[in-house]
Amino acid sequence: MKICTRAALIFALTVLGVCTSGTVAAHDSSTAQSGAVRDGSHDFDFDYGKWRMPNHHLKKRLAGSDQWDDFIACDEGVPLPGGIGDTDYLTTSFWKDFVGVTVRTYDPKTGLWRIYWVDNTFSGGVIQPPVVGKFDGNVGIFEGPDTFNGIPILVRFTWTVHPNPSQQGTAKWQQTLNPQGLPVVANWEQAFSKDNGKTWETNWYAELIHDDSCTLTT
Repeated sequence: MKICTRAALIFALTVLGVCTSGTVAAHDSSTAQSGAVRDGSHDFDFDYGKWRMPNHHLKKRLAGSDQWDDFIACDEGVPLPGGIGDTDYLTTSFWKDFVGVTVRTYDPKTGLWRIYWVDNTFSGGVIQPPVVGKFDGNVGIFEGPDTFNGIPILVRFTWTVHPNPSQQGTAKWQQTLNPQGLPVVANWEQAFSKDNGKTWETNWYAELIHDDSCTLTT
């Protein structure tokens, strides 16, 4: 576990030098000019710890599909040194030997987070362009440009944090993957848009459930 954490920290320090697009720069500039910036440096503190994650994953994206895969992942989140952000790494047996790493960096001047993702299966070890945004209350929305199958798209992450988690979701996949009804601390969603944000297709849902001894099952 220490080796994995150290590797994640090295990775995080590397991505800090990744150049952002003009879209992100414009977003930063407009935010900086909007007045006082709320201190959002602790917005992702809820992610620290070890988690069992029910996942609801669309099989085919931007193809009009209504078929989903449901599986369990294990995740661990830790802060980065110096208050620059945090990182977490996710594993699942649903895809063979799958490992994914998220690095989030916080800019105190703009109050914005940049969220980077890389995995050993879909991105092939290539760092994806960041999604950028912030929290408003208990909901955080983060967007950015990317490509999917050679098509320009927008990607949106939506985080919803439950300060007093007590109830699980009511969807069939949520009931199946959380049969004991354990409290859900937060929900995450990923959506793609191929028409510059006019319409969105949500293709991935996930939940955070505290579990210091998470085991991989499908």
